[in-house]
Amino acid sequence: MKDITVMLGDTALDAATVFRYIDIRFNMTNKLKTSSPIYRTPITLLEHAGDRQFATTLARGMELLRCFTPLDPVLGNRELARRMQLPAATISRLTYTLVTMGYLAQDEHQGKYRLGSAVISLAHPMLELFNIRRRARPLMLDLAHKTGGSVSIGIRDRFNIVYIEAIRSDNKRIYPLDVGTSHSMVGTAIGRAFLMSCTLAEREALLNQLRLKVPHEWERHEDELLRNVAEYPRHGCCVSVGEIYEDVQAVAVPLGRIDRGEPASVNCSFQGKALNREWLITQIGPQLQTLARLLL
Repeated sequence: MKDITVMLGDTALDAATVFRYIDIRFNMTNKLKTSSPIYRTPITLLEHAGDRQFATTLARGMELLRCFTPLDPVLGNRELARRMQLPAATISRLTYTLVTMGYLAQDEHQGKYRLGSAVISLAHPMLELFNIRRRARPLMLDLAHKTGGSVSIGIRDRFNIVYIEAIRSDNKRIYPLDVGTSHSMVGTAIGRAFLMSCTLAEREALLNQLRLKVPHEWERHEDELLRNVAEYPRHGCCVSVGEIYEDVQAVAVPLGRIDRGEPASVNCSFQGKALNREWLITQIGPQLQTLARLLL
């Protein structure tokens, strides 16, 4: 292949020199290094980049909906673009489409967006598939009244646990507890008990994923998580004492595979009581185990 030369006035320059000049003149290298990356695949799902079966536009829309939380119920296009690291024009098309379909609603005063009623309609048919909720409700209510705690059933939502049923003993609780509430898998009793509902291979794979995907949570809760896994054969339950909220403690047991074959777990949590790991294990744990056996 012949060398390529470029004439600049009367001077002949080789291609490499020309490219170095362009780079220095227009600072292209620095621009590439300092500009924020724009991802085609959502940044939370980069493991699917290059997968030809993966519908990127659909994934973007679903990930956009997950940006809305109880702490951030109203968001604008600019904030959504920043969080998703997508161009503003792309976000604008997504929000327009989701508003049209009812999954988003536009706030009249701020011009920003909040979740629309279609999200509830989408969730309800799934909840109805879990027959265990109807069978468990009276048992959970009885245990909540006996212990003064709150009883919840949870399944996996990526690297969190989401409640599909929740019974409060009272309405004085400050921390979030309701159907659809999502909590850390690593730092909660119900998340650790969920791991014990998985097969050994599933559990080992999920533990490796947790190390990689939620490193900050893993670093904070690793010791207690692994302690619970190691002590489960002796106690038959898992606990979390003041780890997520300093005045909240909980004990949980696995439910094994429930409706649709999904692993699940059930917990009993307390807020405002003196923290007591031994009391959770010896007094509340056996009552949860009895409840779990009645649901099998």
